[in-house]
Amino acid sequence: MTRLGFVINLDTCSDHRTCMMACKIKTNSFLGSHYTDTKTNQSLDFPNPNTYFIPTLCNHCERPSCAEVCPNEVLYKREDGIVAVGDTSICGQCDSKACVKACPYSAIYLDPLSGEIGKCDMCADLIDKGETPACVGVCYLNSIYFGDFDDPNSVVSQILVSWDGYVHRLEAGSNGGVAVYYMLSKKKWENMDHLVSPSWKNEDFIIEEAVC
Repeated sequence: MTRLGFVINLDTCSDHRTCMMACKIKTNSFLGSHYTDTKTNQSLDFPNPNTYFIPTLCNHCERPSCAEVCPNEVLYKREDGIVAVGDTSICGQCDSKACVKACPYSAIYLDPLSGEIGKCDMCADLIDKGETPACVGVCYLNSIYFGDFDDPNSVVSQILVSWDGYVHRLEAGSNGGVAVYYMLSKKKWENMDHLVSPSWKNEDFIIEEAVC
């Protein structure tokens, strides 16, 4: 079996956002979308705020609720664990946008102009060519690790073992296992309680359009 995924070292992530830039260039995603979004954990405990940076993306859930509710099978689970994105041109005809609502991580973005959706697909086209996702190589702090969790010799598998107690995952919903883990030992892990995104999102555009 193969179960591809990421481990991201939050002890070294410093919010340089090269992963966001690489993802944006690779996917040419629509305005206001960030398939990789570096959020800030802001816990304002004085005098020692528990602040750290955390890149968030599709967690490629074991049981993806987005794929389960998609009426057109645009989203689907591959054998290697990737929750892939198919032909999104049909999304404009979908009134419910159920996948966007179903994602517990808010990792699926909606283009307000075309009605199409987009998200991280782990750069499936690169993986199929034997390459790694675009975000991995551009992090000059080497904070992003990629590999096969079902391969005991893979770096991500070895991290899960060696960093016992300091490897975390975002907990939201009941979608089974996830394919994105985080290493954090220097700060207190706070899950999704205080995550703030400084990135401009297209939700504001959608609200303004609705008001006009």
